[in-house]
Amino acid sequence: MKRFSSALFLALAALTTGVTGSALAQAQSATASKDKLELADNAPDSYTVVKGDTLWGISGKFLKSPWRWPEIWKLNTEQIKNPHWIYPGQVVYLDRNGPNGPTLSLTAPGSQASPYEKLSPQVYSTPANALSAVPLQYIQALLIEPLVTDAADLANSGTVIALQEDRVVIGANSTVFARHLAPGQDAWSIYRPGTPIKDPINGEVLGYESVLVGNARVTTPENGSTAAALQVTKVKHEVQASDLLLPTGKETAFAPVPRPAPANLDAAVASIYGGLEQTGRFGIITINAGRDKYIEPGQVIGLDRYRGNATYRGRTGDEKAQYIPLPSERFGLAMVFRVFNRVSYAIVLDSSLPVQVGDSAVAP
Repeated sequence: MKRFSSALFLALAALTTGVTGSALAQAQSATASKDKLELADNAPDSYTVVKGDTLWGISGKFLKSPWRWPEIWKLNTEQIKNPHWIYPGQVVYLDRNGPNGPTLSLTAPGSQASPYEKLSPQVYSTPANALSAVPLQYIQALLIEPLVTDAADLANSGTVIALQEDRVVIGANSTVFARHLAPGQDAWSIYRPGTPIKDPINGEVLGYESVLVGNARVTTPENGSTAAALQVTKVKHEVQASDLLLPTGKETAFAPVPRPAPANLDAAVASIYGGLEQTGRFGIITINAGRDKYIEPGQVIGLDRYRGNATYRGRTGDEKAQYIPLPSERFGLAMVFRVFNRVSYAIVLDSSLPVQVGDSAVAP
C-alpha cells in the first residue's frame, strides 16, 4: 500500500478538519519504505490555476497518482500552509530537483519572491473561490442525503401517526403528529425507507437508501400517551402517515487529507447512485464497506475489474484443462466522502472503463 510521508501528512492534518485519530495513527506508522513518487508523463514545469480546477485535477497534471498530492506540495514555506488555499490565477511551479524529491510551489524553483504582489495599505479580502479537493458540485447535496438506514435505525425511528385535519398528504407549514421521538430533540428529518442496498457478493441487505421527505420541528413534545406535534418546515415530497423520523443531521465539511483505504480492504461496488447500471468520472457509487471496515471520508480506493479465468491445456493443447486466474485490471480511482455502518459513498475521479456493480474496491 502506498503511504504518505509522516511529517507532511501530519502538517496537513494539523491544518485540516476531519482527520481522525486512526488516520493520524496510520500516518505515524508510515516509514521510509513508502513508494517513490512518480511524475506524470510530460509533467509541465508550471501550470496556471483556472476556475473549476480541483487539487485532484492539478496534481494529476504532475503526478501519476494524484491522490498523493500532500507528498508533493511544499508545506514548509510561507506560501502554501494548506494546498486547499490555492486560488484561480496563481501559478503552480514544479521543482524536479528538490532535496527531498519533487515539490510543487507558488514560486519558480530557485526564486524567493512572494507569489503575492506587495500593495499599499488598504482593505484586503480573502478570495471566496479557493480550490476544493474534488468537484464539490457532484457531492454537495449528498453530504446530508441520501440517508442510509439499517435495521437499528428503523427500530429506533419516530413514526408519523397522523396528519393535520386527517389529510392524506401534506406540505410545508402543516402539522404532523408522531410517536417514539427522543426527548430533548427538536429538529427531525422525515424519511421513507427506499431502495435496499445489497451486498453484490452474497445478496445480504446492507441498508436502505431512504428518501428524504422533509424536515420538521417539535411544537408540542410527546407526553406519556399523548403524541408529539411537529410543524413541517421543509418538504421535498408530500408527507404521509407511517413516514419515519430521525434526528436531523448536519452537513459534513469535506476538505480531506487524501490517504489510501486500508491495505486489507476487499470490498465491491454495491450500487450506482440514481439506480444506474453503470457510471463514469464524477459518478457516485456505494461500496459494501463502511465504519465496520474502518472506512473514513477522504480515503482513496482503487477500482479493479475481474478478468476471469483462462483455460490452459498445456503447450501441446491436449493436456487436462487447467483454469488459470487472470490478474485483475485497475481501471479507476474513487474517493470516499460519506460513511455509514456498512456502506460508504464515493465519487469516481478517474476511470478508463464504466464502473458497474460487482467491481472490486481495494486499496489503491
